[in-house]
Amino acid sequence: MTGERAVATVYWRQGCPYCSRLLGDLDRIGLPVDKVNIWEDPEAAATVRSIADGNETVPTVVVGDTAMVNPRAADVVDAARRHTPGLLAVNTSALVKGPWHRGLAVALVIAVGWFVLAAFNPTTSFPLAPALLTAAWPLGRRWRAGRVLRPVTALTTALGGAVLAVAIALLLELNGALAGAMLFGMPPLTEAIVSVALGVLVGGGLALAGRRPS
Repeated sequence: MTGERAVATVYWRQGCPYCSRLLGDLDRIGLPVDKVNIWEDPEAAATVRSIADGNETVPTVVVGDTAMVNPRAADVVDAARRHTPGLLAVNTSALVKGPWHRGLAVALVIAVGWFVLAAFNPTTSFPLAPALLTAAWPLGRRWRAGRVLRPVTALTTALGGAVLAVAIALLLELNGALAGAMLFGMPPLTEAIVSVALGVLVGGGLALAGRRPS
């Protein structure tokens, strides 16, 4: 969306997936912006280099006297509201969070692999499998999104992975296939649940790694 009422300038270039994602998000929430292609405007490219430590990193966004390199749409909206109080009325609920099932395929592959291996090797332990399965969903979703996750998204996907891991562990326990030697000498199901908790911490934490404090 480009026009006289633009409250932000977005420097972008063709073939940049991060630019496409940001511009799509800003368009969906109705934030008017000016788009400047740095490959067609040498002065714009110089502006970006002055902001991004000599690099032509895009998207780079300028709102008033605030410059941001590769920001989230929510960051741009916050800056616009600070710069033009009372002017901005956008639907931030329209920010695309991505399908809830992003990353689930990775978790399902690990779940099936763990179940099959344990079923055919009932006396062999796979103590880290529950942790890997639990962490796979939030990490897979972060990878598919191409950015750090919001705290609530990281938590819900990690808990979703935990539910799946506990379900697999219960199925294996009921079928006598969770009988291998464990790392800490706990009962197999108990240790599987401990491994799940570890997966929640690791998966959720890594999905948030690099997030700027809000």
